[in-house]
Amino acid sequence: MNTELSRLPVYFYGYDDIETFCLSKREQLVQENIGLVLGILRGGGIPALMLSQMLGIPVDFVHYDREKARAEIKNGDVFALLDACIKEGKRILLVDDVAGVGYTLANCYGYLLSLIKDESSIRVLTLVHHENSRTKADYCKDCSSVHAILPWERYVTGRQCLDDFAKAQEALRDDQRYKTILAIDDSVNPLILKHEWIVDHQLEFNGDYQSIVDTIRIIGPEEIYCNNESVIDAILIEFPFAIVYKTIGAKRYRVSSLD
Repeated sequence: MNTELSRLPVYFYGYDDIETFCLSKREQLVQENIGLVLGILRGGGIPALMLSQMLGIPVDFVHYDREKARAEIKNGDVFALLDACIKEGKRILLVDDVAGVGYTLANCYGYLLSLIKDESSIRVLTLVHHENSRTKADYCKDCSSVHAILPWERYVTGRQCLDDFAKAQEALRDDQRYKTILAIDDSVNPLILKHEWIVDHQLEFNGDYQSIVDTIRIIGPEEIYCNNESVIDAILIEFPFAIVYKTIGAKRYRVSSLD
């Protein structure tokens, strides 16, 4: 597993964030004259489908066998689409979730290049990009300063799934099977927490902001509940990638410095 990533602040990269990122690239991709979206399974599947809908163009998938380090397009109809894109001067968008230090994206790119024979006809988009990524993405979100966790990485349902993440150096830490949640309460701004919102740690704010910050640094929660605006401001200044929820009328509303 990538121990370097585990030292970085955790950033839960949710579905809304994925949609916002894809939409932010839409106009540029239209100008690129993209004719086909190819998502690398499994991680590139959801963003590839989103982009296909946003651009109104066909989508298909590249299957990657990590054991054999082999990429393959299994739908024979895709090769006709590739030929049509080349003849019409359109580009192919290769999509994956993470441009990491592994070989998945690099090998899939090499496979696609072997079919097209022209680098200028390929564009690469990834949701997450690190400064030490093996493959350069044309469109990406730089997450070098955080440990970005995508929605499909939050739940490890079997040994095979865990092994897949570990081989790609995208695994969750052993002790992070789900997430740690902290609730910060006070008498003036009380929290209203529903029974199903499981909380691991609870704090009572007594005016000591530094104590709250120090405790958060020790606990390392992935999500925080708090209704005190000044405490939320202090948290987001110190931990800009923290996911903070306010509760109002038994409903929760996300507050983030990225919003």
